[in-house]
Amino acid sequence: MRVVHVLFTPGGFATAATVATVIVLTSPDLVTGLLGAVTGGLAAVVASQAGLLASVLVPGVTLRRLVIGTGPRVADWPSPHRIVTLRAVPIILSVSVRAVTAARIRTVALCGLACEAALAACAVMIANGPFTTGFAAAAVASVAVSLVPKRTATTTSTGWLLFRLPRSGAGQAAPLVDRVMRAAQAGDIATAENLAAQLRVRHPGLRSALGARICVLAAQGRYAEAVVLAVRLTSDVDGDPGDPGDFALLAGVTCATVESGQLDSEVGLTTASQAIENAAALGYPNHRLNGARAMVALLRGNPKDAIVLARQSASTADDVLCRADDLATLARAHMAAGDNRTARQVLTEAERLAGWWPRVATTRTRLEVAG
Repeated sequence: MRVVHVLFTPGGFATAATVATVIVLTSPDLVTGLLGAVTGGLAAVVASQAGLLASVLVPGVTLRRLVIGTGPRVADWPSPHRIVTLRAVPIILSVSVRAVTAARIRTVALCGLACEAALAACAVMIANGPFTTGFAAAAVASVAVSLVPKRTATTTSTGWLLFRLPRSGAGQAAPLVDRVMRAAQAGDIATAENLAAQLRVRHPGLRSALGARICVLAAQGRYAEAVVLAVRLTSDVDGDPGDPGDFALLAGVTCATVESGQLDSEVGLTTASQAIENAAALGYPNHRLNGARAMVALLRGNPKDAIVLARQSASTADDVLCRADDLATLARAHMAAGDNRTARQVLTEAERLAGWWPRVATTRTRLEVAG
């Protein structure tokens, strides 16, 4: 959740300290005030996400992902272009949208900010006790944090979308990157390849463009080429070191390259393991690395560990292709453990999500050969 990720930063600690100071100075009931602050922080996140959800009413903005709650998945309705997931504890909301232009992206950011600011304003107006004072202090602090331009492995702030994106090449490339990803996720590889070629010409060194091109190459099973781009993605280009997610991507495509026989096993697994360590050291969420860890465990001959890690990764992933890939790993791990029956059951679920995905298709071939 964004509240947790924000708190574990220097700015987050400073903000939390400011909120706590306000509560101590204005509230005789510290515990109730702190409870109000926690509630206000969660409510601010939900308000911001509700604003993003409302932005889909703007022409040119579409819903990409809606996750209600946190914890184990209860139900989901996946499709190539939209993911809706319901989780066990409905205390939070996570929304991701697509916007066709940089101007629309700013509009989306303003919708989120407007809802968050409206909540803070209302909270300030009704603050007359320990709980409501804490609530208001946290809501106002959340707005302030949102306006700080910052992008991490887990969040992109409203301030970054409003003040940094318009001046970056990413804003100009966003519509084409989105078209590439939509085509790749739908399995329209010919279209995705054609659009990726346009990205290579127009934005050869842009990180978001490189990421999209890697996705297309992985969708074609061209893992060795994807690794070359992933290594470039993790390098310091024009003074921009990128983010931890780049290392996670490198780990995944390197493992797939080894698995397909396109790269020496020891070299590839050493590279993948180092990439996982780099991603974790730079703050990438641990649970998002379980898929790559599962592949490393499987390729090193540890199917039991691979089963546990792949199952955990599949249960937390919302992206259709990520889940299908994790399920392919899980099926392969069950095969390695001698349980082809369970492998078939797992692979059936993967095929429901993305039967054309190369690792899913090749796993099916291996199962048919195994009999």
